[in-house]
Amino acid sequence: MAYVNTGMQRSLTFTLTKKVNGTTVSTTNYDGRLAFGSYAQISDTELASMDEAQYLARLEAFKAYVEGIEADLDVDQATIAGAQAYRQNLTACPIGQ
Repeated sequence: MAYVNTGMQRSLTFTLTKKVNGTTVSTTNYDGRLAFGSYAQISDTELASMDEAQYLARLEAFKAYVEGIEADLDVDQATIAGAQAYRQNLTACPIGQ
């Protein structure tokens, strides 16, 4: 199967930093490549080669999984602008390469 570079960068990692009065009180890393819910563990190669629909389904399930662990968390609201899990990055993912 030939890979198609769409210019979109993918991630399934999420770092949650909790702060109280501006002071970090905890940092937790979540990795959606690991097994969670009904999803099996995958490699970086599997993440890169899965089709867009499969990736987006896993991403949404992963966000719901993390939100189920962390009270009152909305992953989309908590994500820093420009650091979304699925975003255009023509530098790291140049189209035509």
